[in-house]
Amino acid sequence: MRDILIATANKGKAAEISEIFKNSDFHPYFLFEYPELLSIVIRENAKDFEGNALIKALLIGQASGLLTLADDSGLCVDFLNGAPGVLSARYSAERTDEANNKKLLTALAGVPLTERNCHYHCSVAIFNPVDNFIETTTGLWPGKVALESRGNKSFGYAPVFLAENFNYEKTNAELDPDELININHRGLAFRAALEILKNKY
Repeated sequence: MRDILIATANKGKAAEISEIFKNSDFHPYFLFEYPELLSIVIRENAKDFEGNALIKALLIGQASGLLTLADDSGLCVDFLNGAPGVLSARYSAERTDEANNKKLLTALAGVPLTERNCHYHCSVAIFNPVDNFIETTTGLWPGKVALESRGNKSFGYAPVFLAENFNYEKTNAELDPDELININHRGLAFRAALEILKNKY
């Protein structure tokens, strides 16, 4: 069993990622298990998801000395020219899930469901400070922005995201997380990263 560090302190993400690595030869740890790393200032100032994921993986990997994976993800809405995109987590001034969702719904007020196409994007960066191995993966998940916020079973933009897989009938936050990890953007990107790790190590 090889230990890896996932550069996130988000416990919602951690639960999903732990499920992906279950039954593999890699055991994921998370930033909330390394208090000394939580004080590191990470400036996600890249122009794309891959760049931000690399910033986090390199910074945390160098500080910890551990094989590190980091992700950056967000929601891209066609009608808004890809926004909120890399600014998804800080889309609103309050930078909370509720405020972000409210701002998004306000921006799309009056726009019919047929024109609310969007997709989740997740990029994962792998960095091993021992051999300087670097690789990235990407997962995309198409859907639509709902007309209103519904559900409380998940986090982020889940209450306003209608997955194509479920015929746009339920938001992610109305579905059990276990139903989503095999098909969502984060699952796709991290499973691809796991395959790279298997082949490399």
